[in-house]
Amino acid sequence: MSARFTAAVRWAAVTSLLAIGSVTAPHPAAAASGDCLQQPTGAESLNAVFDAGLGNIVGADYQRAFELADGRVLWVFQDAFIDDGAGEPALVHNAGAIQDGMCFTSLAGGTQTRPTSWIAPEQTNRFRHWYWPLDGYLQDADTFVLYLAEMEERGSAYLRNATPLATVSVEIDLDTMTAGKLGGAPNSTTDLYGFEVTTDDEYRYLYGQCHRQFGFAYLGHDECANLVHVARQPLEQPNVPLEYWDGNDWTRNSRAAANIAPLHAPDGKQRGANPMQIERDGDRWIAVTKAADWWANFVYFDVAPRPEGPWTTTAVLPVANQGDPGEFSSYFVSFIPTSNEGRTIAISNNRWDGRFSDGYHPTFTTVRPYVWFPRHAQMVTDDLWLPLGKPVHATTTQKSKA
Repeated sequence: MSARFTAAVRWAAVTSLLAIGSVTAPHPAAAASGDCLQQPTGAESLNAVFDAGLGNIVGADYQRAFELADGRVLWVFQDAFIDDGAGEPALVHNAGAIQDGMCFTSLAGGTQTRPTSWIAPEQTNRFRHWYWPLDGYLQDADTFVLYLAEMEERGSAYLRNATPLATVSVEIDLDTMTAGKLGGAPNSTTDLYGFEVTTDDEYRYLYGQCHRQFGFAYLGHDECANLVHVARQPLEQPNVPLEYWDGNDWTRNSRAAANIAPLHAPDGKQRGANPMQIERDGDRWIAVTKAADWWANFVYFDVAPRPEGPWTTTAVLPVANQGDPGEFSSYFVSFIPTSNEGRTIAISNNRWDGRFSDGYHPTFTTVRPYVWFPRHAQMVTDDLWLPLGKPVHATTTQKSKA
């Protein structure tokens, strides 16, 4: 989330290569217009899509994308702005999209003129009590399980002290793209196991990161945001209690869980908040992290022989902001499935102040696999940077999320 006290509101013409539609629950379609061309879904084309506006979603952050069994991609977002047709976008606390080739259909609740959050709109009290999507997994060809952070605002205004209350889950019907009722999670605590999810041949691994960003310290983050813990559950026994990595072995004592995230950069400086995003890559695990969230401009690349680590930082690359660093910030970086060679990653962007801009959306780039090889360890360079940003323009309108 970061300096996402603003919406980025921009409608641009969709290129002839793309077809984008929008729907709202309870009857979303599974795909947009069928006459779009099936172009390679690479970083460049995704930048064009999100720069134009994703259907009626005109701004969003905390992007996560999941490849489904039939080749489609399910996207989820945290705070998103939905165009209500009246010129004033409405903030919803979660939204989604289904991608079929280069056809996108946005997913939200309510109606076109009165949009609501896609998931749990009845349990949502906007700006006071809401649900932010985390990670998830494909349960079967027809069902996706998504974890969410149940949140409550305990400050005087939105994002002054946004506090996690619990971890919950929801099943998404992949035929109708509708979300079911909220359910429990293997660990329902505020440790947020499900912030990131990976699997190997035997286990599903749930990573916990407390996601306490606002109002917990001078710079916002609680110290727990520096830490990541991991639990596991057998794929064939999804109802057995979680086991937690205690630094030496797996235990069912959640209080013994040990931090698995690197706390320091190769130069010895503290990384700060560690919202690690992790994927299995053959017989190893790789991670990408925008450490310190919006307070720094570096993305960390880490590799480990096992899902619990130990993690080795192999590259630290600077990020180009959407504009003047005094006006714009970047935060949360995630893996995105595409047809590009290498790994496509996305990073959230927004302004520091409360003005509208066309920068409140993720930007995309592709990195080569060599950044995760240890022979490049401790590489920090100003020459090799991630071209994730481009100039954007702010209007003179002042607007806060609250």
